Amino acid sequence: MNAIEDTQDRRSIVSDTLQKLEEKARRLREKINLLEAGQQVDRSVAAAELTELLDLSQNLRDAISSEDSGAEWRSKEELQALVTRLDEVAVRRQRYLDLAQRLESGTVMHRRERTREERLRERDAAVAELMEISGQSLVPELPGPEASTWLEWACNLDDSVADPDLKVLKMFFPRLDDFVRQMEIEMWHDGALEHEEAQAVEPTKIHVVQQKEALAVTEAAVEPAVEATEPLAVDPVAHEPAVAEPEALEFVAAAELMEEPQHPAPSGEHGFLPADEVECLALYLAKGRWESKFTRPVRALVAASHWLTPWDQNPLMYPGGGIAAEIGYIGSEALEPMSAVQAQMAVAASDDLLLLTGGADLLRWSLEHTEPERADAMAAVRRLSELQLRKWFGEVFKIELAEPQVQDMYRLTYGIPLLVGELHRRVVPLHDSPPTWLGFAIWTRVKTAFDEHLPVLAQDLKDGHPAVRLTDRERAILKMVVLASDNSTEETLLANLMENWHTYRHKELAPLSSADETSVRLLEMLGLLPMREEWASRPLKALVPVDADDPIRQIVTYL
Repeated sequence: MNAIEDTQDRRSIVSDTLQKLEEKARRLREKINLLEAGQQVDRSVAAAELTELLDLSQNLRDAISSEDSGAEWRSKEELQALVTRLDEVAVRRQRYLDLAQRLESGTVMHRRERTREERLRERDAAVAELMEISGQSLVPELPGPEASTWLEWACNLDDSVADPDLKVLKMFFPRLDDFVRQMEIEMWHDGALEHEEAQAVEPTKIHVVQQKEALAVTEAAVEPAVEATEPLAVDPVAHEPAVAEPEALEFVAAAELMEEPQHPAPSGEHGFLPADEVECLALYLAKGRWESKFTRPVRALVAASHWLTPWDQNPLMYPGGGIAAEIGYIGSEALEPMSAVQAQMAVAASDDLLLLTGGADLLRWSLEHTEPERADAMAAVRRLSELQLRKWFGEVFKIELAEPQVQDMYRLTYGIPLLVGELHRRVVPLHDSPPTWLGFAIWTRVKTAFDEHLPVLAQDLKDGHPAVRLTDRERAILKMVVLASDNSTEETLLANLMENWHTYRHKELAPLSSADETSVRLLEMLGLLPMREEWASRPLKALVPVDADDPIRQIVTYL
């Protein structure tokens, strides 16, 4: 499964990998049949397909291990039975997640606030229990109907009857059982209450109005207010506010926000993108409101990250503090990641200065396909510091973390956005429902699952979604920097990668040259390679050796 896909439904990790393996084996078997018939077969093609088959076999073992670390099989029949069992477990796991999400998104109504709070605490404990059990390799069957009608069914169970479903609830789901035993279905409300919905929507409306007022203030500062009696089309300055059409504002207001949208709105050192890049985008955006498409010094504003899912739970896009909020952009284009093709079409079709957000493919397009005399203004989520990891999980998502857990997060990821994104999806498996804390058992399982998933992330760098995938040369450069880091300093690394590369005896990897500057810059901007910030404008000079414990070393072993 690609890292860009939804990670809650895990059936395809094993099943799809097995399907790819079987298809590749079938193709290789056809070549073996030709060889047995004494026919000619391209040696290099056959060798490449055998290598791919070996890689897929390893991927399958890794995928199975990520689901059940103790799984064993000795034949194709046993493997098929194992995959079928894992698929059934995944279906059960998805039922847990569906119910947990249903409970988390609802609320309780009662005339006594104390009773209401007690039921909500029991609800939270039940959700935590469902999430904890869903992470286990052996998942018991959750009795009852689908999530949409489950609570009504459970609340109507009769304690006085020897109901087998009730026994299963008490035995395997004690906290869930406590919740439904105390609940009366009339107290339950699916979704937020009306007054809570109004409170959740109101800050968004205020935010949009403030943006509109800020735009008006900017206009007033540039051009004195004049009572317009002529049609708007005659006056280019008066015509400019047409950029903020009601549709665009409504799109922002109607976007799906997290349960608690009061996230800190970072700027500069308080955010997750380099402060100078954010400031540069903001300045170009302010000037771009009054400049023609053909006279602007930049073609587009591009913000990139190697971590894009969930789309509103990454440092580039999250409500209240993403790049659009940081620079005051109110267009709708930045609300969804764009591919390179979509970006090219959007820039060609629009006269406005657009903010484009996306992953590796968008960044590569921006770096390689600039217009003559005009490049894009760019910002990217690079490696996050330990402090930024603490801010992200502890302040943005309000998760109570012990200091050793923050240190573990940095040790596991080194702040690499691709890896932090995977860790985030493990810590916050339910969309928009972050846990309030991470118990020892849960955190141990998160770390184990994260480590076991590294081969899958590495595979994504080879043949995953375009927003994640690297080119052959970009992957080769990653390998080269890791190899040369073992006996290089900051001062000697570049020379060892260029004129001294022959000493490493890897003829399959061409020495680094000035032609690789774009590839190196992309790897640095995505956070895959560490760098010296003072040399950010010169990617080759910014290269530094990879630390001995840097997880990019393990990623490279799978490439």
